[in-house]
Amino acid sequence: MEQNRDEFKRGVTEMLVLLMLSEGDKYGYQLTHAFEEKTDGVYTMVEGTLYPILYKLEDAGCISSYTVKVGVRRTRKLYKLEAPGAERLKALREDYLLLTRQILRLLGEDEL
Repeated sequence: MEQNRDEFKRGVTEMLVLLMLSEGDKYGYQLTHAFEEKTDGVYTMVEGTLYPILYKLEDAGCISSYTVKVGVRRTRKLYKLEAPGAERLKALREDYLLLTRQILRLLGEDEL
């Protein structure tokens, strides 16, 4: 059962990262924590999965990153949603909702 969830999650991870960043700039740990918190632990994101997605989105111009100083010697890298990322999020969301509605219809669960 868990393996099925993992497969389903892989297909929406990019959209969800963009969604989390649409709420405001975040650093990696904040993103992994937000995934877990907002889904009551059903959707967990490990950093080894998250960072390749962040790098891909940054290379595509969907997000940018910047560094802030935290304390005396530490810095933290934050990620920010850019206009192309907001457009990508909108398109992914529309496609996801269309597909989800049709799948629910096929399953006979279109009342949800």
